[in-house]
Amino acid sequence: MPIFTRDKFLSLEEERDYEAGIGIGDLGRALVTWVGMNGESGARISVAQAATAFNTTANVIREAINAVAWISYVGEENDPERQYIELDGE
Repeated sequence: MPIFTRDKFLSLEEERDYEAGIGIGDLGRALVTWVGMNGESGARISVAQAATAFNTTANVIREAINAVAWISYVGEENDPERQYIELDGE
């Protein structure tokens, strides 16, 4: 299966205009749910793990995180294995 690169996702503006497709904000909202469900055990979820799970790149994951509320990432600036996703309120 080919990797989902940035060009496969709609921009936030395209999402607001109700264009058909998966938007970067859609991915961000999916990440909120996925991290919430997978983080129940207390395990930290890295940007790299999310990229693997969603078949995309770390840069796309970071952009999706920045596109929505309730989610952020912390850790090493250039190492997605050491960047951890956090939900607001954790």
